[in-house]
Amino acid sequence: MKKIIAVLLCIALLSGSVAITAFAADTLKVIVANDLHLSSLAYTPYLKNNADSDWSHVFSSGQLIQESNAIITAFLDKAAASDAEAILVPGDITNEGTAAEHAIMVEKFRAFEQNTGKSVYVVAGNHDFMKTSVKEFKEFYSEFGYDEAIAVADDSASYVADIGKDYRLLAIDSIIPGNGTGEITQADIVWVSNQLDKANADGKKVIAMMHHNLIEHYIFGEKIHKGGIVHSVEFRELLATKGVKFIFTGHTHDQDIASYTAADGSVIYDVVTNTLNAYPCTYREVTFGENVKFEAKTVDKVDLSLIPDGLSDEAMSLLSSDFREYSKKVIWTGLRGTFGSFLNASSLIKLIGIDAQTDPDMHRIITSLGDKLAKVVQMPFYNAADGGQSLSDVAAVYGKTLPKSNYTDLIDLAITLYQAHCVGDENYPVNSTEVQLLISAIATVLCYCLEDVSAEDYTTVLNFVFTLTGIEISEDVVNFAGSSIKRIEGIDLIASTVLRPLVVQFTTDDAPADNNVTLAGYRELSGFEKFIQLFMEFFEKVKEFFIMIFSFNPFA
Repeated sequence: MKKIIAVLLCIALLSGSVAITAFAADTLKVIVANDLHLSSLAYTPYLKNNADSDWSHVFSSGQLIQESNAIITAFLDKAAASDAEAILVPGDITNEGTAAEHAIMVEKFRAFEQNTGKSVYVVAGNHDFMKTSVKEFKEFYSEFGYDEAIAVADDSASYVADIGKDYRLLAIDSIIPGNGTGEITQADIVWVSNQLDKANADGKKVIAMMHHNLIEHYIFGEKIHKGGIVHSVEFRELLATKGVKFIFTGHTHDQDIASYTAADGSVIYDVVTNTLNAYPCTYREVTFGENVKFEAKTVDKVDLSLIPDGLSDEAMSLLSSDFREYSKKVIWTGLRGTFGSFLNASSLIKLIGIDAQTDPDMHRIITSLGDKLAKVVQMPFYNAADGGQSLSDVAAVYGKTLPKSNYTDLIDLAITLYQAHCVGDENYPVNSTEVQLLISAIATVLCYCLEDVSAEDYTTVLNFVFTLTGIEISEDVVNFAGSSIKRIEGIDLIASTVLRPLVVQFTTDDAPADNNVTLAGYRELSGFEKFIQLFMEFFEKVKEFFIMIFSFNPFA
């Protein structure tokens, strides 16, 4: 056994050395900054119902909208000091898409280019078109991709431009004007296909960027960010098979690198970068050569003179002493308000997408359980104040025990797990306190909310959940879970067989790493490298399987 482990470790180490090789002499280094959301707004209180008035300026999204000018200025200073040759901005340059905001960004980019000799290339995001037409956008940002473009699409803001000696940038407009949803039309596909053919004929390596994601980056990502993903298998196949190996995207504010494998085995990596103006204020430095090296950087200090007047003394004190902690406090405060806003029947119905006409039973059930759900979800995990009830007290009624932790309640835990995607390299495996606590807490909530519903309504809820998640489960399991006699055991069974795998897909990240990683560039992998790659993917799956099998007992 020890010999087997030693061999596996040697292969793992060897695979790491294979992936990281020297860069070729003709490299290209770029910076990718996403979702800048420049705002011309002055200080305005937003979370008006927030109990902590010191943080009433926080947006519900947790973004640093009012601090955006200061953050973008600090970022451009860092970019100027970098040895990168260009900046790529895959959309949402502005927050409201007004002419005033675009004018501010044009001046910032123009000054940056004049002072540094580096180039800026942009493509539109949905926010950029909120009050600006496609034609106006191309005129505003003519200096930042369009003037030097080899080709510009007639009916969209897409273009191609040479960048560096060997590379060609494909900037793709994925926006439906007046609508935040991403879409690639058949006309877009024809135009992109022609440009890729020309690039291949010219011997150019194509780097793409687009505002919306090319693929889903985590389970339920499309449900959380509705319209955030371009749904076109034809388009994915086109990019991958015609040689595009990397596309930079944004919109969803995640920090993630994921891949899509085409029918012919070609692989394209969708590299989404978190918004620059929310914790942890990340951008990427990417070096293209024989391999492609990704490095995550952050803005960790801003010019306080660029912060609008009106912030509380407490907020200003933290901002000036520790910008990273300030941005973390802002996003936690904002997301807590956002998550809390869904804790009512009408919001849940809208979030899940239940229609009273097409799904009257689920609409009726959610409506009847809304208040009960809001009550139990907002209970503290432990030691409720003033002798109130905690979720641990509720769990005890059903013979359950919540794992001990420092989390206050379900919303606190949910923010932590969701925020991990914005930081990247999330790693809360099935045996972590966070996952164990989340599953136990959800099972307790289900027991509490569904305790008194009829077996028919219980079965309706289970079938709806399974349909929503795309999971097929036997009728016997559903009937067992819906039994009034075996209901608690049924919930434990569902938590173990259905909920646990879904949660782990969300709380852990598949390879490659999201922040600092080196991937094969625009070259064919050797047979040995392909073998190592496949072996490591298989090894990771085996490891995840055994961890899941042995680490959690839902009946404990």
